[in-house]
Amino acid sequence: MGANGSAEKGSTNTEEGRNYKTVYSIGENIKVLEPKDPKKGIKLPEESHTPNRIYAIFYKDGHDVKAIAVYDDDCKKLYEIHTIDHKGLGAHYHVWENGKPTEVHSITPEMQSLIDKIRNFNPS
Repeated sequence: MGANGSAEKGSTNTEEGRNYKTVYSIGENIKVLEPKDPKKGIKLPEESHTPNRIYAIFYKDGHDVKAIAVYDDDCKKLYEIHTIDHKGLGAHYHVWENGKPTEVHSITPEMQSLIDKIRNFNPS
């Protein structure tokens, strides 16, 4: 699974080095994660262990998608979509640079489709 965001460091090469677990797979590339330690906050990893991966997390109570991150060929986070309102934008995204979020943008129609795909996923 390797959803820790440490491909570069190699700490996700073993199960003990991973802070997240995959709870669902949507197709080949979208993984819904949750932290192994439920007491820890919910945030997505800075790096993926798999190139071009998409990770999603839900709010702790499971009522909705909280965030979705898209990673590049080098397993680095490209951007992160948040479903909660940000300064009147509603759902929005942040471009990631040097391991940190930058300015906020309105989501694109493609991003909304990705949110809807994850929201509407039925594991049964």
